[in-house]
Amino acid sequence: MASLRELRKHLASVEMTGQMAGAMKTAAAVKFSRISAVMETFSVYAAACAALRDRFGDELGTVLPPANPSAPPCYVILGANRGLCGGYNIELYEYADSLLRDAGDCRLIVVGRHAAAHFRDRGTEPDAVFTLPDSPEPADAEPVLEAALTLWREGQVSSVILVWQRFVNTLNQLPSSFVLLPVSTAQTGAGKQESAPPSPLYVPDRSTVLRAAAEACVRTDFISRVLEAGAGHQAATLTTMRSACDNAEETAAHLTADISHKRQSEVTSSVIETSGGNARREE
Repeated sequence: MASLRELRKHLASVEMTGQMAGAMKTAAAVKFSRISAVMETFSVYAAACAALRDRFGDELGTVLPPANPSAPPCYVILGANRGLCGGYNIELYEYADSLLRDAGDCRLIVVGRHAAAHFRDRGTEPDAVFTLPDSPEPADAEPVLEAALTLWREGQVSSVILVWQRFVNTLNQLPSSFVLLPVSTAQTGAGKQESAPPSPLYVPDRSTVLRAAAEACVRTDFISRVLEAGAGHQAATLTTMRSACDNAEETAAHLTADISHKRQSEVTSSVIETSGGNARREE
């Protein structure tokens, strides 16, 4: 059985772990609140782009054709900068690894230090690695999108596929993939109009307007998923650290009770020994 000194050392270690988990829980809660506010603000713009897709879906799918259809695909992995988020990273990596195995030859862009380390450990060197803040803003995602668009415009890739953890709620995230380019009419939501709207007036011309609309929709699709990935990571961290705090408090309570019982037992034994010694001296 552990000594009183060992129990106290264990208790001090558990309490320190609980304090660290509590601090990380608080930080994750703040970051999650911040990114949720950004998502809510950006959703207004995303809804406007969704309306564009509903109105011009079939046409938007033709204004950004692949420059080289025979080129390999490009996967953009929206990962995290660190661990301590439960199974969030593991589930994402298992899903991404299966996609990459099926794809064979492909290009790879990775977001997040933790994600980059995972693929390098498995012998896959990404074409580009980006590090975004834990609570990204739309502008933070622009360099990543530009890197993917550059490969697309130069004909180095035939498609751009996003891989991320789709945010369901604070307790659940779902590994998912999305074909960002080429713009697919199956993903635009085209055909939902019950009646044909009036023919629009294009200024300065139809090609310029549709191309700008398609690029805006691609940008919105990408940023929306970057924000989702960030929210999912902070939610997973928050849930994990909350569980760690609860476990630390429960363990500390048990250790405190064990220490109290151990100390009481030692005091009782000391009293008995003292009483026994006095009785022998009286005899």
